[in-house]
Amino acid sequence: MPPKFSRELQQPVIFSDFLDFQPRTSPCEADCPAGNPIQKMSYLIRDGRFEEAMEFIRARNPFPGVCGRVCPHPCEGRCNRSRFDESVSIRAIERSLFDHSETAKVRRPVPTAKTGKKIAIIGSGPAGMTCAYFSALFGHGVTIFEALPFLGGMMRSGVPDYRLSKDVLDREIGQILDLGIQSKTNTVVGQDISLSEITAQFDACLVAVGTWKAKHLDVPGNPLGIPGLAFLRQVNSGNRPNVGKKVVIVGGGGVAFDCAFTCRRLGASEIHIVCLEAGDKMLAPAEDIHQAREANIVIHDSAMISKILSRQQTVCGIEFHPVSSFRFDEAGQLSAVRGPGEGEALDADTVILAIGEEPDFLCLNGERPFQLMPKGTLKADSNTLATSVAGVFGAGDAVSGPTSVAQAVGSGRRAAIGIHQYLMRNILGQVECAVIDSHQSITTKGIDPESIAQAPLVVQYEELSHRDYFEKKPRVPTRKIAVSESLKRFVESDAGYVREEAVDEAGRCFHCGHCFSCGSCVENCPGYVLTMGSDGPAVTYPEECWHCGNCRISCPCGAVQFEFPLSMLV
Repeated sequence: MPPKFSRELQQPVIFSDFLDFQPRTSPCEADCPAGNPIQKMSYLIRDGRFEEAMEFIRARNPFPGVCGRVCPHPCEGRCNRSRFDESVSIRAIERSLFDHSETAKVRRPVPTAKTGKKIAIIGSGPAGMTCAYFSALFGHGVTIFEALPFLGGMMRSGVPDYRLSKDVLDREIGQILDLGIQSKTNTVVGQDISLSEITAQFDACLVAVGTWKAKHLDVPGNPLGIPGLAFLRQVNSGNRPNVGKKVVIVGGGGVAFDCAFTCRRLGASEIHIVCLEAGDKMLAPAEDIHQAREANIVIHDSAMISKILSRQQTVCGIEFHPVSSFRFDEAGQLSAVRGPGEGEALDADTVILAIGEEPDFLCLNGERPFQLMPKGTLKADSNTLATSVAGVFGAGDAVSGPTSVAQAVGSGRRAAIGIHQYLMRNILGQVECAVIDSHQSITTKGIDPESIAQAPLVVQYEELSHRDYFEKKPRVPTRKIAVSESLKRFVESDAGYVREEAVDEAGRCFHCGHCFSCGSCVENCPGYVLTMGSDGPAVTYPEECWHCGNCRISCPCGAVQFEFPLSMLV
């Protein structure tokens, strides 16, 4: 058979089990928990088409401004370009969409006709808001129930201002609410209204309550410690608590480091982090660990707290000791082996416990039995996110445990699809594909199960045969405020890119697995089998193909494939 080309998206796709024109993809897209069309975004920004790129991203993710600031960007760790020079700064490119798109020029999807179905969403974090967004686009009526006085969940209460300016969050939530979504804040499900009342009034319900309940630390003096998320919520609400000069933070994840940087901004001069993990196994992003060392925050790794010390019911320090190994069982219970060496003590005016969080299912109290996982999260189907109770779905941290905003966004979109399939099962059958056409109208359709192929092949670096096509270029750095200055203020410490920088960085993308119409295959076809058209290369004379492989070898992005066995079409 002649070669086949894996082509880029031509219209925004919300969800699809199978794209027959895209049998190949890149490691970054395969690893993006939000499902962003990263290559399409880079391709459009490279040409300065920011508004069009925003339309493609918002077909998958209603929070590009948030994710472009706080996502731990696992995609960049998989970027093939990292083996050529440096990985592409994908998170900063995504942020540039929010920073440089002209809002008035970005076309928004037009919701489908009203279905008459009503969906209740419990929790307004990234999973809940994302599900609300897509559910409204599918024509359903949506009402959000939020216990706090404001919407945003962890994005508002758990992410410090120096990472995420809240006006960014406000703008993106505002665009979601513009779809006609109703919200009821200061409403605690399980207290102000029961889940039974909600399920009686609505056709489907999503539980997306997040993980706000601090895990218990079983050591003497535990009540004197401040839960990490409670501390961040207090600061994010505008309060500036007095943490004193010496602070100890227990935990090695992102919340622990956010607490450390926040305490420095509140005036603490001596900050210690005590964590179980070894230095090279810490859960916090590498950039946070690097910044902590720049800020003279002391990290005690492979260590475990044994006691919170007090004097007259006031914290005065902690005791801790080394650990040689540790593990968590299926239920999340810690088992640690004490290591060699003596224990130590640290003076402290404040002790913050950032050792993890778990869901608080007050909303489920007294209701029909829900199946939970051993770690206390809600059990839900991995594809549809349906729970054990008909019509009730779960998403985000309530199902997975603590994760990133991007993962919660991806979970929220999957839940919206699952709910839509559940609500429309007697009308449309299983919806396998949802796309947005050139008029921004949403089309949903089923796909013949027999036509569904395997998941796209992920193109690895070794398959990029024609790497000489690309010029070595260093990664464009974002405009970060010096740590010494940033730690004095609660403003964003990274200013991202100016428009021209975003264009330059987007141009570094290899476009792995997706044809970007460079024409190399056409130029190197000895039999003149291929021609270049407006939609890229095409096989014009299939019967003349020699299967020499020149097209595949000359393709800089690995977008060409052959179907085997090969045979001459004569």
